[in-house]
Amino acid sequence: MKIYSVAWGWTPIPEDMPEGDSLMRIADEVAALGFDGIDYLSTFESLDGYFTAGRCREIREHCAGLGLGIGGFVFQSSCWNNPDPAVTGGQLEYFRKCAAAAVELGAGTISCIIPGPYGARGTRAGASPSEPRSLKLPADYSWQQDWDRFVGSLTQAVDIAADHGLAVALECFPGSLCSTPHAMLQVLRDVGRPNFGIQLDTAHLMNQHIDVETAVYMLGGQNIRNVHLKDSDGLTRGNLPPGSGLIDYVAFLAALENVGYAGNASIEVEFTDNPRRYMKQGLGHIRQILDGTL
Repeated sequence: MKIYSVAWGWTPIPEDMPEGDSLMRIADEVAALGFDGIDYLSTFESLDGYFTAGRCREIREHCAGLGLGIGGFVFQSSCWNNPDPAVTGGQLEYFRKCAAAAVELGAGTISCIIPGPYGARGTRAGASPSEPRSLKLPADYSWQQDWDRFVGSLTQAVDIAADHGLAVALECFPGSLCSTPHAMLQVLRDVGRPNFGIQLDTAHLMNQHIDVETAVYMLGGQNIRNVHLKDSDGLTRGNLPPGSGLIDYVAFLAALENVGYAGNASIEVEFTDNPRRYMKQGLGHIRQILDGTL
């Protein structure tokens, strides 16, 4: 298994607009630590103003010179289930831009971020684990209509990706429309495309008190398109280096091998004041497991 680092873990805010050679300088850091590759992230703003065809090729060539592969390219949008066709149509146009940029980068997979129920206002940010929570949904909210809009937009995007020779991996956050293994299996059935799968994030599962091993066996290796490795204490800290929380990565990686998962795994530690330290720490833990020394 090849181990990648997420580029957005090296910036103060994952969605920060890249500037100049910033993504290549991050690649230098990633290569120096001994990672096999790097994942990048896009926003509507960066697709308009940064990820030109020429710059994408420049990044690709720079990474190749360092011996780094480019794995996933994140498409960051919350418009999948918007009831306004003009909004979802505009999102799909940006998805086409993302697909074109991914091809130039040499990334094989677009990772998609998904929203919560449409119209949810949610509990205040930073609420304690013991605080009452509610999405405060509108009285006329329809789960089925919301799900159908989400799946319809997603299926169109997956078909666009297929036209570009790309796969799509769906990252399923806690509180999103698709956060549990059972929901993941449902979206796999509903989209029903061979280039579509799940981006399995270990901390997202642990933060919902869902066993990560069981999730791997439920999904199977053919339905997992990418893996994010980050740890959690299951209560308040959900963004720790692998080996720093409650997840048994020995068992998790063994489960991936047992189901025949053949893709990459990316260490995703974000919002830290010392990304080099924590990326190195996480990589060391995973390498020890893969080498059989832990």
